[in-house]
Order: sequence, then C-alpha cells, then structure tokens
Amino acid sequence: MILPLDKLLSFKGNKYVLTKASMMAVDKKDKIDNFPENLPAWKTVPVILKLIFDEKIKIAENLDKPVSE
Repeated sequence: MILPLDKLLSFKGNKYVLTKASMMAVDKKDKIDNFPENLPAWKTVPVILKLIFDEKIKIAENLDKPVSE
C-alpha cells in the first residue's frame, strides 16, 4: 500500500502542521532526494506522506519549510 493509513490514523501530532508541511513538500518535490522520478501526478501526495511517516522528510513545527535529509 502506498499510503500508510495505520500511521496516518495513529498520528498524534498537529494535523494542520502535517498537512501544511505535506503541501509545502509537494511544491518542492524536485529538491527532495528520495522522491522517485517519472511518477504519475496522482501519486505525489501519497509518496510525500509516506516519506514523512518513514522519517525521510522531517517537518518543522514553525511551518517555514519541510526539511529533507
């Protein structure tokens, strides 16, 4: 499964921060090292969420920008 539903449902942090950081990461997906190339557009958000939950993309609480490792 591409979208980690169990991690999404059990997420205890601020969901607004998660959503905002995910959308910011979508805008900067070209700069993310772990982002797969030639991906269909509809898979962008699930892949970003998977990278966040696998801790390959760190999200900042101040919402300035997501930090990629």
